[in-house]
Amino acid sequence: MSKEKKINQHILVLGSTGYVGGRLIPHLLEQGYTVRALGRSKEKLLNRDWAQHPNVELCVADVFNIDSLKEALKGCHAAFYLVHSMLPGQKDFQKADAKAAKNMVQAAEETSLKRIIYLSGLGEDQPDLSQHLKSRTEVAKILQQGKVPTTVLRAAMIIGSGSASFEILRYLVDRLPVMITPKWLKTPCQPIAIRNVIEYLVGCLDKEVTAGNCYDIGGSEIVTYRKLMETYAEVNNLPKRIIIPVPVLTPRLSSYWIHLVTPLPSSLARPLAEGLKNPVICKNNTITKIIPQKLLDCKTSIQLALDQLE
Repeated sequence: MSKEKKINQHILVLGSTGYVGGRLIPHLLEQGYTVRALGRSKEKLLNRDWAQHPNVELCVADVFNIDSLKEALKGCHAAFYLVHSMLPGQKDFQKADAKAAKNMVQAAEETSLKRIIYLSGLGEDQPDLSQHLKSRTEVAKILQQGKVPTTVLRAAMIIGSGSASFEILRYLVDRLPVMITPKWLKTPCQPIAIRNVIEYLVGCLDKEVTAGNCYDIGGSEIVTYRKLMETYAEVNNLPKRIIIPVPVLTPRLSSYWIHLVTPLPSSLARPLAEGLKNPVICKNNTITKIIPQKLLDCKTSIQLALDQLE
């Protein structure tokens, strides 16, 4: 699609002040799209580097207020749905996420929106799936049951400076030369670099074949969380960490441990810690043929994240 056509296509980014949304918008602008950046706080929106870009429209709205959501969607061709309610003070984020998704479906159907693209989480739908991953799966189902075609991309840990999961890893390895750790350190995962995530998200706009479909996205390696910690220490030139797994650390205890060592509140740490027990590996990776790109390994992804921090 030519840049002239793209500039006439308004793309709404819900969750634009979040980690992925903040990284996505500059890439959409580079591709020539006109972006409507949605957030609940005008002040937070104005603090972004891209806020003054001529092809950016700042939009204050709330996914729990359907009238403001419909107003934000007016005239938009597609929307990236990057919101979640796993925030301090939110007692039942699963219920809140479901309500927000239902509002999105209703608002999309009552406007001229043609596409929704949703970034979800990897994890098989089983009884022991964490509440965090269950919520992500439920939101995907709600969005795909609507009339507007929804593309779902399912990712495991996103490696990049500012990603909550990566920041947990960074603080733990930086601050603890000796770690008494839960048994989830043996859990396999397939992390993905933030730049690979952005490439897939933006690529879905150009690839009509992705509309209405669900894809797993991951990096080039399957590793354990222990291996990920060891790789981080190596890349950051830290002395070798002593890691001692024990079976008695429950997700609740793990979340308190994470809360003590990292700046993350326990309300956010706990659902993330619970998700670490579930293997998160790509099963449906047909997206790699639709949107081919160089998938980064863990070492390279971590190095790029540390470079960004510098």
